[in-house]
Amino acid sequence: MKKFSTAIFLALFGLFAQAQGTFPFDIVLEPKPVSGLPGMQSYAAAEHGGKWLIIGGRLDGLHQRQPWQSFDAAGHNTSIYVVDPAAGQYWSAPLTGIGNDTLEAQLAATNPNFHQEGDLLYLIGGYGLDANAVHITHPMFTVVDVPTLMAHIIDSASVTSAAFQTLSGEYYAVTGGKLMFLDSTFYLVGGQRFDGQYNPMGHNTYVQSYTEAVRRFTVSGTFPNLSVDTLSSWVDTDELHRRDYNVTYMTDGTNTTINAWSGVFQKSADLPFLNTVEIGDTGYAAVPGFSQYLNHYHCGTASLYGESVGAMYTVFFGGIAQYYYDTNGNLVADANVPFVKTIGVVEKRNGSYSEGYSTTEMPGYLGAGAEFFPAAELATNGQIFLADSIGTDTVTIGHIFGGISSPAANVFFTGQTNTSVASSNIYEVKLVRNSSIGIIESEVGSDLALQVNPNPANGRLIAQIHSPARGMTDFEVLDSTGRLVYATSIPTKPGLNTMDLGALNLPAAQYVLRAKIAGVEQQLLFFWK
Repeated sequence: MKKFSTAIFLALFGLFAQAQGTFPFDIVLEPKPVSGLPGMQSYAAAEHGGKWLIIGGRLDGLHQRQPWQSFDAAGHNTSIYVVDPAAGQYWSAPLTGIGNDTLEAQLAATNPNFHQEGDLLYLIGGYGLDANAVHITHPMFTVVDVPTLMAHIIDSASVTSAAFQTLSGEYYAVTGGKLMFLDSTFYLVGGQRFDGQYNPMGHNTYVQSYTEAVRRFTVSGTFPNLSVDTLSSWVDTDELHRRDYNVTYMTDGTNTTINAWSGVFQKSADLPFLNTVEIGDTGYAAVPGFSQYLNHYHCGTASLYGESVGAMYTVFFGGIAQYYYDTNGNLVADANVPFVKTIGVVEKRNGSYSEGYSTTEMPGYLGAGAEFFPAAELATNGQIFLADSIGTDTVTIGHIFGGISSPAANVFFTGQTNTSVASSNIYEVKLVRNSSIGIIESEVGSDLALQVNPNPANGRLIAQIHSPARGMTDFEVLDSTGRLVYATSIPTKPGLNTMDLGALNLPAAQYVLRAKIAGVEQQLLFFWK
């Protein structure tokens, strides 16, 4: 877990925002409570006929620090729920009706990898207790007949074994990744295997290994006689070493691809990644020159494509992040990686990415481990809305349910994890077409803006600087004690500059990069690995 505790105030970065457009909608969140529905977070979900199916996850808030309390049995979701948000009604049934202890254990797990295709919900892995009350990542692949299961729960308040097919194998022992489907192929993106009891100090109460891969496979046959054919995996020990994050579909109007956003944890520091990785049917590639500063952990997301301008918008609803904007519009870096209220928006246009944030905030420190349920009648291929088809009237695009609700930004290091809860709130998400007033782009103006990319750096230090003037820019690298360990001067022009500061012989650690030009100074933290 996270070890650093100093909050550092930084100027706006936003190096690529000034050349981009803006999200054409205001965001409205309207509470839609369902009486008696318990709070849930980090679950698997499906939709059928306007109703939601919810399996697994946790009934409590942020995990505890002590191994004997963290992810305890009391917080497991041992029932399956059907929710009708329009009617404000829900039904439930206990897992014990299945009559299969191994399957029941997996269906109560947290952070499973899941994807719905048609009437089937594909569910892989998840972390929790096995049938012998031992903490494991479940080595199972379960396929759920969604309409059959939902009907049985509504009609008889019980779970039928006829709604499930299960396969087992170590290949499926993954939690905290994302299961996606593209061109007849499943993609299990990232994640980890975690066996044992969690503790934040790295003591030997558990064994952890990241997949560092995109695992690919196809499924053939008909339910409940499906079979799996595995394809070669794409492995990258740096770019794919991430988990508990957002993975979404993207389009350019013709082709649909996948983006793996941010995620945790970097190998050299207990901090989130800041870059994104694009994934297609022929391979993957890290995106150069863009850093995602907002919404680093898994939260509800919505995806829209503006046909007339060729822009892809991805909206992130709250959660947890290393960065957030204060009331003065300053970007704040908090290495404790706190809960945030930010609704971030990343735009991709003409191959370039930019990031902004909505003037609407989440109604509290809310969103981590929540899901967004898109309005089925509006979403297109890959759950992407067509922005141009949304008129000038207020339009409901879906709902957000559950997630962790925290009373404060940082409760983990203060020993207040038990003050957070699993939210039972449902929020209807509405869009109102605007005149580009609902999103604040991270514009630089006349100030110096600075970033290191990639961060952590290794081998050579590459800095990107938006300079307010032409001239020599002085760069200094300082270690954690403030000692100067490297210095150079490089000519820069007004606007965006990408600078190779050279090959640095530095031990792996946290450093400060300082840049000065025309009487203006800026600095930021970076990591060397």
